[in-house]
Amino acid sequence: MFTARDPSLDRDVALKVLRPTHLTNQDIVQRFLQEARATARIAHPGIVTIHDCGRVETNLGATAFIAMELLIGESLTSRLARSGRLAPETAAEVARQVASALEAAHRVDVLHRDLKPDNIYVVPDPAMPSGERIKILDFGLAKLGREGHTQLQTVFGTPRYMSPEQWRSATQLDHRSDIYSLGCILFELVTGRPPFDGDVRQLLDRHQRAIPPRARSLVPELSHAFDDLIAEMLAKDPMERPQTMGAVQRALRHASGVRLAMADLPPASTEPPGPPPPAPTSPPAPAPASTIEPPEPPPPVAPPLPRPLSGVVLVPASRTDTPTALPATPWRARRHAVILGAAMVAGLLIALATIAF
Repeated sequence: MFTARDPSLDRDVALKVLRPTHLTNQDIVQRFLQEARATARIAHPGIVTIHDCGRVETNLGATAFIAMELLIGESLTSRLARSGRLAPETAAEVARQVASALEAAHRVDVLHRDLKPDNIYVVPDPAMPSGERIKILDFGLAKLGREGHTQLQTVFGTPRYMSPEQWRSATQLDHRSDIYSLGCILFELVTGRPPFDGDVRQLLDRHQRAIPPRARSLVPELSHAFDDLIAEMLAKDPMERPQTMGAVQRALRHASGVRLAMADLPPASTEPPGPPPPAPTSPPAPAPASTIEPPEPPPPVAPPLPRPLSGVVLVPASRTDTPTALPATPWRARRHAVILGAAMVAGLLIALATIAF
């Protein structure tokens, strides 16, 4: 594997080159180029992108190559070597992303058949809520449907992660073999060790006959649901495992207590925080309740007298009376004048009569 420069598009790529000594073996050449075809059939962001493939003449002779996306990150093997094991929530998210990518592969009849931490890459991706995306690579042992080139009576795979049926034959298996391999990886992610270990002969016997240990026996804080899911994925009988990678994803969300997938969450902002907004102007905060004294009530104020209205006469009242307003209407004024005039006339007449007599 090399890092190369694509002059046409001015970008760096990963260049996988077949050793010249293998070019005489047409089976190896065909299997090598089949990796590119298998990977190119899968449309998913969790699958490494293939740019080109073919045969080329070099100074050492003809060889085959695959040009693919250059990944900047680390393999899951390196992550485990650095951290020992992952938190259950982190392990569940890694397995969920792997299951999502393999679900897309199974949908186009591509089985990986060599799933292991070395073939799972962790790359930074700001679009993901966790800031990291899982990439699956190395489909060199992939099986392409019924007409694929890998239908041989041969055993392929990595012994530590091979399903029981894969130990028996490379052809008598389906997508549930990948589910078993993912179960082995998930066990290792949460416990820091694979479910089975040993030499090739011991691994053959243990994967086919031995009951795997329960992950919760090694990690007591693991939930019962998570522990049960790993045990189901490691079932010897494919019928007792989750039947699809979609079912694995749903079970992972339930087992880890996450109701919403992380890919559906809004991505975290990668921009540096700006200056804090100015604090709003507000009145000073009141003193604590214990230091506040109730205000003194204001002295009583006598209500003001109402302003006189036009045509209204206000008569002062005694302390016990209420003010009474007497309207000074024109007809009442004329009546008072008539009475007064009559009284004056009567008084004058009485005076004159007294003088006459």
